[in-house]
Amino acid sequence: MQKPVHIFLFLVTLGLVIAGLSFLSPKDKVKVGDFEFGFYQPQNLLGPLWSPSEAVLEDTVAWVVDSLDLDTLPPEVVEVVKEIPLLDTTLQMGQWDALAPFFEVLEDLKRGEVNAVRVIHYGDSQLEGDRITMQLRNLLQKKYGGRGFGYVALEPLVKPASLDFLESQGFIRKTAFGRRDTLIKDMAYGHLASFTMLASNSTGTGYAGQVTFRKRNWGYALARDFTKVRLSLNTSAFVIAQIYVEDTVFYTRAFPEFYEGALSLDIPDEGEFTLVLQSDESPRIYGISFESPTGVHVDNVAMRGASGMVFNKLDADQFKSHLERESYSLIILQYGGNAIPYLRDEAHAKRFARSAARQINHIKSLYPNAAIIYVGPSDMARKNGLKMESYPLIQPFKQALRTEVLARGAVYWDLYDVMGGEGSMIRWVEREPAFAAKDYIHFTPKGAQWVGNRLGEMVELAQENYRGEKQRLVDEAKRREDSIRTYNPASLDTAAKDSIAL
Repeated sequence: MQKPVHIFLFLVTLGLVIAGLSFLSPKDKVKVGDFEFGFYQPQNLLGPLWSPSEAVLEDTVAWVVDSLDLDTLPPEVVEVVKEIPLLDTTLQMGQWDALAPFFEVLEDLKRGEVNAVRVIHYGDSQLEGDRITMQLRNLLQKKYGGRGFGYVALEPLVKPASLDFLESQGFIRKTAFGRRDTLIKDMAYGHLASFTMLASNSTGTGYAGQVTFRKRNWGYALARDFTKVRLSLNTSAFVIAQIYVEDTVFYTRAFPEFYEGALSLDIPDEGEFTLVLQSDESPRIYGISFESPTGVHVDNVAMRGASGMVFNKLDADQFKSHLERESYSLIILQYGGNAIPYLRDEAHAKRFARSAARQINHIKSLYPNAAIIYVGPSDMARKNGLKMESYPLIQPFKQALRTEVLARGAVYWDLYDVMGGEGSMIRWVEREPAFAAKDYIHFTPKGAQWVGNRLGEMVELAQENYRGEKQRLVDEAKRREDSIRTYNPASLDTAAKDSIAL
């Protein structure tokens, strides 16, 4: 029988062993193949008892940052301040007119010279449910007009914020990213990199699918107030599309054989209606767009698990034709987060950044008419011992990505810096209300809303700077012209003119 003293001695011995291991084990984790091994450090086990001076120093930093007089501060505090990195939250560009294709067409829209302007926002799961995109869209639609939320898959993995997809049946989703169906040999997935197929009907004589759309009571009012629906598909057989209000047919449209394109469907004013599709063969339905005849339309394309490497794998001719058909003037790419946990070292991070930026070259080669913004990865955190810490390779990765993106004439937005830099994901999780989920990867709706609003503000700021620089160049050209006119050689005598000509 074990006596209490024996149990006590065992616990004391166990504590000493753990403490000894914490002192003897290396500070950094040891990597063996694809696995990392490590042990708790003394500061993990003892917390503030291990180094109380560091805790005091951290409490001082908030006050230090607001002070510009570093000469009056203790040396150790000055060193902490000097190590605080500068954060760039603006849209970074190599050329002042990198966003000219977008800003110029917005001005054309304002003057009535074009009817619509279209933007597409590609990204990973941070965008699901129209997150981040919806704030940018709402800002642009309030300023330039437009209704609806643009393209979405007919069988979305996550429903858009402004519309419910109810009683969906007979639809099969296929994607060019993630786990791709190997039975599909081509890469004709359309500009959303996915399509929806119809399932065999109950009699086995054809294919059919249906879904009921219901406007939600939350989200942005402009996004819910669409007046037009367009269906993009490719079919080799006739497709009959019918809109029902309750049990009554409101509208019928036939898509012809061997058709690829987008056709409009008339929709009722009611907040709920049903779309029914039928065909002898299953078409590929590339998306359905909820929009208005004029104004700004912003499409949200979320690719769960993707790293943004899919674009050069898509059927180039089809991808190009879809981009041209929709006349996009701005393409936003938001990727990188899914790669960060798998980066091995800085060299690997730089190689991945080059590969990611090559997607920009590919898109530009197919469709040079649009400006491109690349949104870099956010901060992400992992557990190290008992503490959460930012992934160590985020900073070299996002720096390499920024360099590669700017070298290709695109614009870079550093979401890591926008969040607040190193450790910001931890602060976002711990703040009230939380801006990030406890997986230390994804934003909460509040956090996504904040990011979307910042993106909209930065686009507005870049537009103001563009207008200012454009006007400066116009004024400078006019001054040169006036100067030449003032000293025109025509006012001089012939000899002087001959002299100038020589």
